[in-house]
Amino acid sequence: MVLISETSDDGSTGGDHQIKKPKKEEDRNKKLKEKVQVSLPIPEELILRCFLLVRRCHHPSLSLVCRSFHSLMSKLYDDRLRLGYTENVLYAYVGFPPVENPSWYILHRKPYRNLPNTISLKLCKIDSLPPMPWGSTVVTIGSDIYVIGGRVGEKLLEDVGVGYNKPISGGRRGETSIRGGHAGERRISDVTHINCRFHEYRSLPSMKMARCRAAAGVIDGKIYVIGGRKVRTSDWVEVFDLKKQSWSSVPGPYPEAFGRGEFLTYAVMKEKIYCLDLTRNIHIYDPKESKWESWTHGPLSASWNDSSCVVDNLLFCINTSVYFLGWPIKIYDPEKKTWFYLQGLQGFPANGLFVDGYKMANFGGKLVILSADVHWLRRYDCRKREIWCIEIAWERKEDGTFWGKVESVAVVLTPAKTTSVDICGTVTV
Repeated sequence: MVLISETSDDGSTGGDHQIKKPKKEEDRNKKLKEKVQVSLPIPEELILRCFLLVRRCHHPSLSLVCRSFHSLMSKLYDDRLRLGYTENVLYAYVGFPPVENPSWYILHRKPYRNLPNTISLKLCKIDSLPPMPWGSTVVTIGSDIYVIGGRVGEKLLEDVGVGYNKPISGGRRGETSIRGGHAGERRISDVTHINCRFHEYRSLPSMKMARCRAAAGVIDGKIYVIGGRKVRTSDWVEVFDLKKQSWSSVPGPYPEAFGRGEFLTYAVMKEKIYCLDLTRNIHIYDPKESKWESWTHGPLSASWNDSSCVVDNLLFCINTSVYFLGWPIKIYDPEKKTWFYLQGLQGFPANGLFVDGYKMANFGGKLVILSADVHWLRRYDCRKREIWCIEIAWERKEDGTFWGKVESVAVVLTPAKTTSVDICGTVTV
């Protein structure tokens, strides 16, 4: 049942306050001033059914209505999942180096001024989530985000910014990096689980080895973490079992990886983990077969960049080389081992938004691009910056060509300082 609380107005009737009121009138006024709780016969099940139709962005407001509503929100997510009322929600990690801590943001989609068939997009800050170490590896599974490893240290604070100098969960284990890095920097082995339903976080068991800029992928309910440190015979790859909540090492042999074994980017296609190292070599790991494949040259390494995403086992990237020629997005097919252009895209921004600071994400099968609209020549001036959001629907024709349609282009955040979009990912809640 829902309890509605109300308080009466002042029971004073005016006149001479020296005149003593009759006892019955005093008792009546006293009762009116007391807080009265009225129980309305609204079944909890009916309330939950109504809440199922409310979009995720309105849940925080609902939980503030009363305690009863707040307690019902925890039950709501399980019912939404069971009945298929889930929705995709975009999360971004937006930085303001070197003057302000980076923060987590959520992309809220609301009807514009409550008008039908209209959508207003806005990035809203999440104050309850902590900053993320620089070089962390991030994977999303359902309604959860996992932040793995990273690097902290005084020198890193100077180079990158204040927001990247503190590990989320305290930096329980780590190693100092001097050769190939800077004295005082330290890789960490911390792992943090972020619950996107309630915007809560907790520490998970640490990895066996500290890592920075590792590659990762989720296959068969397990998180595989590759590299992020020099190649060794027994610990270069670790796997986290989500059910057992424990880490184990994956035995070698491993491929030859450049330097510190760090990666520019990574992706999972056809249940294989693709990794691009610092020298643009490709390493492919098949966990089911425990096999490696490496390419020193090829079409994938030539055009793959760190702002990409996978949709239906296809790799989508911003095509920086011929952006101004009208083909802003390229698609890599791992079966045919070749790139295709995403045709169409009338209305795609042509003002150089993606020269720097953009990130792309799979948004329920569509593409979402966040761009900080920052060119390296203007990075440190004092003008306001804008973060743009571009939504793109796409399809593959019978002749094998790919066509896209720009569904919306909007400014979703206008910060006063220069910004960078460091993480862009989607969860299901």
